[in-house]
Amino acid sequence: MKRAAAAAVTLVGGTALAFAAFGEGALNSLFLVVVPGLLVAVFVLPIWSAVRHGGRRRIGWWAAALLGAGLLLLAVIEPRYALLPVLAAALFLILGWPLTATAACVMAVVAVRSVRSSGLTARRTWARLSWAWLLGLLATYGYGLTRLDAGMVDVKDRVCRFDFDASGGAAGSGGEQSLLPLSDTLCGADTVPGFVNPLLAVFAVLLAVSVAGYIRARRRAR
Repeated sequence: MKRAAAAAVTLVGGTALAFAAFGEGALNSLFLVVVPGLLVAVFVLPIWSAVRHGGRRRIGWWAAALLGAGLLLLAVIEPRYALLPVLAAALFLILGWPLTATAACVMAVVAVRSVRSSGLTARRTWARLSWAWLLGLLATYGYGLTRLDAGMVDVKDRVCRFDFDASGGAAGSGGEQSLLPLSDTLCGADTVPGFVNPLLAVFAVLLAVSVAGYIRARRRAR
């Protein structure tokens, strides 16, 4: 029941945030992100939860090995197609950051509740904190990706909105785009909000601390 309530809050909150951010375009993001998520929740998670812990670990290692081998083979045969998973992940972050942000908030609440609960182990608390910071990191990065090319009126032809030269093309500003840290100065001023990169750094530090705490708690439990 608690998981269903958390999923419902994430869906409703993510939907509201998506409509606030994208307007009518939120329908596309919901279709491309929510529908696959629901399919995973309905078909994959029940099967996964029925498998024993040792079996899960073996399945996870086999899946990672097959995925890595497939990407390596794809990179050798057709290198350009090896970037497809990266592009798919970037698309998911761009379209799904509202849901990811809501999930991060829900997980943070769950983590705080587990800190106040005396019945839960420190390992589980650190794990929930790690998930909260990771989701926050992904949501922030996805939001930052949406601000790239925000100064363009025509992204395909790289035409800036306000800075035009006499020929009608984009006036060269000497700027550039960067994915880490996120930045876009192609049309002059940086279109990525100033809080994005500092927030990414904060989430990265908190994630590293939480993962270290989880590893330490797990070693103590042994």
